[in-house]
Amino acid sequence: MSKFKLKSNKIIINVIFSLFLIITLLLTFASSFYMQKLSNEKVNSSTVIKTNKNKIRSEKIDQYVDSLEDEKYVEDIDIKKEITSVLTIDNDKYASKIFDYETGEELTIDSLIKENKREEFWNKIKELLYLKYPNFIADILSLNNQENVYFMKDNELIIYYYNYEIEPAVNEDLFLKVNYNEIKDYLDITVDLDSNYQNENGFDINSGKKLAAITFDDGPGPYTERLVEILNNNKVHSTFFMLGKNINSYKDAVLSVYNSGNEIGYHSYAHTNFKRQELETIKSEFDLSNEYLESITGTNFTLTRPPYGSINEEIKNTLDTPFILWNIDTEDWRHKDVDYLVQYVLDNIKEGSIILFHDIHKTSIDATEKLLPYLYVAGYQLVTVSTLSQHYGVTLESHEVYRYFK
Repeated sequence: MSKFKLKSNKIIINVIFSLFLIITLLLTFASSFYMQKLSNEKVNSSTVIKTNKNKIRSEKIDQYVDSLEDEKYVEDIDIKKEITSVLTIDNDKYASKIFDYETGEELTIDSLIKENKREEFWNKIKELLYLKYPNFIADILSLNNQENVYFMKDNELIIYYYNYEIEPAVNEDLFLKVNYNEIKDYLDITVDLDSNYQNENGFDINSGKKLAAITFDDGPGPYTERLVEILNNNKVHSTFFMLGKNINSYKDAVLSVYNSGNEIGYHSYAHTNFKRQELETIKSEFDLSNEYLESITGTNFTLTRPPYGSINEEIKNTLDTPFILWNIDTEDWRHKDVDYLVQYVLDNIKEGSIILFHDIHKTSIDATEKLLPYLYVAGYQLVTVSTLSQHYGVTLESHEVYRYFK
C-alpha cells in the first residue's frame, strides 16, 4: 500500500511538473507575442508620428498668417502636416511662402524635390508648359529664370509666372497647374493623388477667349507640312479645303494635317468654277476625291468650299455637305506681302470670323507664322470651322451656306 502510494505521488508530481512546463511555455510564448506586438505598436507609433498625426503646426506659421493684412491674405493649406503653403496677393500679383509644418522653417521649391530628381522635375514642368501654351510663350517661361511663385494645394502645384519679357506682349496671367500625379516620383513629401485628372491643354476650348477660324484653300502643297507645324506650335487647329488632285499627290501632307487634329474639307477636284461644270461632273469628282481622302485617312469630307465662292441653288443641292465661305478674304494670292497680310487680319478679325488663306503660297505661310502669336495675345483662339459653329450653337446642315458664326 505504501509502495502504491509512493508511485501515485510520483505520477502526481510528474503531472504537476508537466503542467508547470506547459504553463511556463505558454507564458513565455504569450510574453514573446506581447513584446512583439508592443514592438510593432512602437513601430506603428513612430510611423504615425512620421505621417504627422501627432504633429502640431508651428506657431511661427500662425504668427505669419495673423500678421497678414486681410486684403493680402488669400489662403493657407497644410499638406499632410509636412508643409504649409501660404498664398498672398500684392499689387495684383500673387506671392507665396512654403513652411515646414512643425518647425516653421521657410522652404524652397527645390527642397521639396528629391535631390537626384530635380532635373527630371523641371523637364516635366517644361513639358507641361508646352502642352498648355504656344511656343512663343513656353519658350520663355521654360527658361525658369525670373520670378516664379509656387503654391502647393491639396492635389496640385500651381506656378505663377511674372516678369518674363515675351514678344508680342501677353496681357493675361501666366500660370501652370501641375497635378501631383505628374510629379509624384520627384517629390520628397507625401501628397494625395487623384484617381482622375486632366492636364491643361492649349487645344482645349478656353472660355475666356474669342473664337475664330483660319482656313486654307488649294492645297495640300509643298508648304503644307510646315504650316501644320506652325499651327501645332501655336495651339491652333484649322480647316484645310483641299483639291482632289492634290490629295493624291501629297499623301504625307494630308496625313500630317489629319493626324494633327485639323479638319479637311473639299475644294473641288482641280479648282474649276462649279458654275462652269455639269452637276454630274461636280458629283463624280467629289466622289473620286472622297475616295482619295478615305484611302489616306479613313474619313470623308464633311464640308465643302466652292472655288471662288461661286455657288447657286443647283450646286448646293448636288453635294450632301454644308458649304463654307468666309467673311475675311486676305487675297493672299494678290498681296504677297507678309506684313500687309498680318495687319489686314488684325484690322478686320471679329469673334466668329472665318479667315481665308491659301497654303500654296510661301508668303501666306510666313504671314501665318507671324500672325498667330498676335491673335493669341489679342484674345483669340483659332479652331476648325466645325468647332467654331458648334461653339456658337450653330448646327451645320447640308445644302446650306455659312460665311461666319456669332
